[in-house]
Amino acid sequence: MVDSNSFEPAVNELWKSPLRTSIAGFASINYRLSPYADHAELPSSPEDPSRNVHYPSHLSDIERALIYLEDQYRISNRYLLVGHSAGATMALELQKGSLPTPLVVLGVAGIYDFEGLIQAHDHPAYKEFMENAFPDKTLWKKAAPYTNFSPHNLYEIAKVVVISYSDDDQLVETGQAMSMLERIELGPLPKSRVHVLKASGNHNDIWESGTILAGLITKSLEIVQNST
Repeated sequence: MVDSNSFEPAVNELWKSPLRTSIAGFASINYRLSPYADHAELPSSPEDPSRNVHYPSHLSDIERALIYLEDQYRISNRYLLVGHSAGATMALELQKGSLPTPLVVLGVAGIYDFEGLIQAHDHPAYKEFMENAFPDKTLWKKAAPYTNFSPHNLYEIAKVVVISYSDDDQLVETGQAMSMLERIELGPLPKSRVHVLKASGNHNDIWESGTILAGLITKSLEIVQNST
């Protein structure tokens, strides 16, 4: 299962990076999951509170974690908000409110257009996990970063927004990244603050290898440092 420990390979690589002196620390956030009783390897149990929530509970967990980090470490305007897959979805779903301002938002192999995802994949697992997370399908348009035109998007106040994808990703199609870039272009962000980084490897290689995700984070740091 992908959890907060899954970031460890990238952390190990980042500690070896020349940019290590620019990094004060790391925080990897767990959040509750939606039910998936039919999962082939790790079926959820109805008695497990960590695997029986629906939108927007996942997002609320991330919000609480960021508010905690701000209270404890004053991270506003000093942190990179990095998400992979559904984590990237939530990174670009977050609304400003009382959340600390990110220096960079990096979305990697993210799912941004929910309807587009279902249309691109015939496998029933896609529809199943989407409906498990969003039993009320009318929320899809509101929640998906591609179709959410809220004036309060957190990523829009970041100094830099980076969208990354891999052509080798077998689970999330390249069109997801292209759709998100199209959506960002319709918002207030100037083009100079929006960047695209190509990754390599399949969907899980990106975080499992450590080197790929660490490289994307390093390049994102370089982008923001060169923009000052």
